[in-house]
Amino acid sequence: MIDASSPVKSYFDMSGLNNLKAQARSDGDAAAKDVGKQFEAMFLQMVFKSMREASEPMKSGLMSSAGLDAFEQMFHEEISQAMSQNGAIGMGDWLANQVQSQTKLKKAADVYKETERSFELQDSQLKTEMSSKGVLR
Repeated sequence: MIDASSPVKSYFDMSGLNNLKAQARSDGDAAAKDVGKQFEAMFLQMVFKSMREASEPMKSGLMSSAGLDAFEQMFHEEISQAMSQNGAIGMGDWLANQVQSQTKLKKAADVYKETERSFELQDSQLKTEMSSKGVLR
């Protein structure tokens, strides 16, 4: 079953994509998880498409029709969405973790750089004060 709370139900859902962009601004971790789920769904859809194409030579002309092919494609799209919401292969969770860890590393590096600048500023101010008092020459 597809999670109704997810902002994007399909990668064709443009209003859901706008909701996801807004969510990314307010809650990046949840947005990363949703993007990971959508990526996993797209990957699964590609797997299903490859399976359909590989089994094409084995189909008989008796039971094939354009309507059946369209139904099979839509069915696989829905199955891939449901599988990604449940984390069937774990690719979405892995991708979300990678994005979140990269974001955390970048934030840590930014804090380190800011702290380093602060210490350099304090050091230069201390040297200026000490030289003005005649301690340093």
